[in-house]
Amino acid sequence: MFVTYRPEDGAEQRWTFDPKRVRAAKAEMIEKRAGENWDAWLVALQSGSMRARRVLLWHLLTVDHLTLRWEDVPDFFAGELLVEHSVEELAEIRTRISKASMSDGQREQVLIAIDSEISAAMDREGVAEPLGKVPSQSSESATASR
Repeated sequence: MFVTYRPEDGAEQRWTFDPKRVRAAKAEMIEKRAGENWDAWLVALQSGSMRARRVLLWHLLTVDHLTLRWEDVPDFFAGELLVEHSVEELAEIRTRISKASMSDGQREQVLIAIDSEISAAMDREGVAEPLGKVPSQSSESATASR
């Protein structure tokens, strides 16, 4: 997941966030701040929850500023924090959607949308083909680095 914070009154900051590389103690702190369990927070983050995004920003800022308090997380404008999924993440989401219990028409609409996001992510990341199966348009740290 690629996270970009562009405050209008400060310098842009960028991180690569891999939820699989978060230590359990830090994940528990995220759960406490988010008010929900880890998996629910990740779903909320992926679906655009502003609270989930604020918790993510807090987490990423604490990587460099260990003593940053929750109360001191900037009250950012919604457009100042951009969360983008990697091709790999979108391919995983696509696989889950293709197996989800929903009507064929609804699944087709969601897959078309996710395929569009995969295409944009491929352009952004300079990837020629997504990892795993190439989606058809007609068919179905904390790791923080700068």
